Amino acid sequence: MEQESRPQLSAGLLFAVTSLFWSAQYSYTNFINPELSRMGMSAAFMGLVSGAYGLTQTLLRIPLGMAADRIGRQKPFIVLGCLLTALASAGMLLFYHPLGFLFFRGLAGIASASWVSFTILFSGYFRTEEGPRRISQLNIGNMLGRLAGFLIILLLVPALGVKSAFAFSLTVGALAFLSSLGLRETPTGRQGISLREMVRVSKDSYLRNCSIIGVLAQVIAFSTYYGFTVNIANTLNADSAQLSWLSIALLVPTILLNFLLSSCLIKRFSAKALVACGFLSGALYSLLAPLAANMAQLYLLQILAGLSSTMTFALLLGQSVRDIKKERRAVAMGFFQAVYGIGMTLGPMLMGVLVDQTGLRTAFFVMAAVSAASGALALRLLDVSPSTPD
Repeated sequence: MEQESRPQLSAGLLFAVTSLFWSAQYSYTNFINPELSRMGMSAAFMGLVSGAYGLTQTLLRIPLGMAADRIGRQKPFIVLGCLLTALASAGMLLFYHPLGFLFFRGLAGIASASWVSFTILFSGYFRTEEGPRRISQLNIGNMLGRLAGFLIILLLVPALGVKSAFAFSLTVGALAFLSSLGLRETPTGRQGISLREMVRVSKDSYLRNCSIIGVLAQVIAFSTYYGFTVNIANTLNADSAQLSWLSIALLVPTILLNFLLSSCLIKRFSAKALVACGFLSGALYSLLAPLAANMAQLYLLQILAGLSSTMTFALLLGQSVRDIKKERRAVAMGFFQAVYGIGMTLGPMLMGVLVDQTGLRTAFFVMAAVSAASGALALRLLDVSPSTPD
């Protein structure tokens, strides 16, 4: 969808909306497990709350991708996603209870299902062949928004309490919603994609393999550095400021590595080698994190987590639509993101059960083994040469 009016300005606004959106989505997440623990909930319930976020995305991303192609527009779904992230934060504030967290974290997942429209609209501002690189670039906006949010939370929470993180999310989500109303989009023709056509897109071997590896990447991420690493920090008696620093220690190397990935790494090395490297980093992280003796050591280990996140999720996000025609990329991206949502759902739920049954340290060791095995599988499944877009 080539934009007729000031595409660079439109792309810049969408980059800013993306940063606001993801800042709102993640600013309070480090406090959910500690608050649930304070309320007396088990690790299994913590995993259920985290899994609710992934489940709603899994269920809705393909229908949203198809709906976007049917009407030939992405902006309405971006606007709706920004509104829902604000409502999710408001709901958790109003119903500050385990069941409130469960329901409204699921609503936040519905908001995140709109991410497919963010990526498709942003890549549509540029030439088709730039698509994968531009999606990786947008992911930098995602990370910058999270980083800015955590830096602000670092000041807010010690002064105003944990609930201020949820209030901040509500404010930023509302700002993302208002800003998204100004996005420009030139509608494409209505595609009217059928289920048969969606299945056809999903048969692309590279898309399918990226999706399988994406599931494993999200299992590792949402079981460890996006999930139960905060539980390790709790065993080290981390306070609210230290929990914010934990996320900052993850995001800074992630942002730097995303810049390297989009600027040079993806041009010098094969995707399969980079993804395998990411999984090996995740394995090493999962092995060492539960052995950290203090927060300083855990901060340093976040560098490995950042490497793992960048070389797996960030790379696969752009690579998944490598062989897909532009007019079918919304559905293809929806398929990829829906499938990897399975990992976001099952990963934390299984991790919660493991923690309850075997303990935090053993559960992390299991994830180390899963991550190492995933790296070996990535070398095999991503060994697919570029094909003519179908």
